[in-house]
Amino acid sequence: GSLAAARADLGADAVLGGTCHASLELAEAAAQAGVSYLAFGRFFASSTKPDAPPAPLELLDQARSRFALPVCAIGGVTLDNAPLLLDHGVDLLAVVHSLFSAASAGEVERRARAFAQLFAA
Repeated sequence: GSLAAARADLGADAVLGGTCHASLELAEAAAQAGVSYLAFGRFFASSTKPDAPPAPLELLDQARSRFALPVCAIGGVTLDNAPLLLDHGVDLLAVVHSLFSAASAGEVERRARAFAQLFAA
């Protein structure tokens, strides 16, 4: 379904993200549909989104200046490249493989805490 339909079904208090890939036009439509945040990416090679077209880092700067919504970066995010995304103003990071490829639950927790610490800096 559409983002507008999801917002109508879920109500105003639900957190609803809009996937925008590498498109400010999709972001504009998502914002008009009432999303809570805009997700852009993939920014780096990604095992979970290997066929997704790449998004340039400058897109994050453009989104930050154009929209009054939180911006999320997705796609190949690691502890090594996350600071670069934060330098471009992202509010949220979507991380899958970098967390859940860990060999143990303890390592998943360590990595999650390390990602969280990036936002505290």
